[in-house]
Amino acid sequence: MKKNILLLLILLMFVACGNDPEPIIFGEDNCAHCKMMITDEQFGAELVTDKGKIYKYDSIECLLEQLHKNTFRDDQIGSMWVVDFSNPRTLIDAKTAYYTKNDDFRSPMGLNVQAFGDFGDFEKFFNDNDGKKLTWTDLVKFAGTMH
Repeated sequence: MKKNILLLLILLMFVACGNDPEPIIFGEDNCAHCKMMITDEQFGAELVTDKGKIYKYDSIECLLEQLHKNTFRDDQIGSMWVVDFSNPRTLIDAKTAYYTKNDDFRSPMGLNVQAFGDFGDFEKFFNDNDGKKLTWTDLVKFAGTMH
């Protein structure tokens, strides 16, 4: 019996330390950086630490600000997620997403970057709306020049 309880506790410990995001509760969750309520369902981001702690952001730029300020060391970051612009409320891997910057589509903090998980959705948006194509690396470099 004691062995089963110990095994269950160890299993729960590993499950709790996963790198998976949790859904953003729009209209309830607050941004870990700027403290604003997260309300726009087409924008948002999450950082999951290597220990499973989740930080939610109202925009990609708030996540980028936290990275720029070195709030987290690289080895402390388990995963990073952004909201898929074409599938509101859906979180996608920040490092593999496709990005555009288009000022006609305002993000909560004004960087106006849209993220897409599907290349077809990304290309269609870009062809219909123009803007500037970006990568995650471009955004991380750009974060240092935002302020």
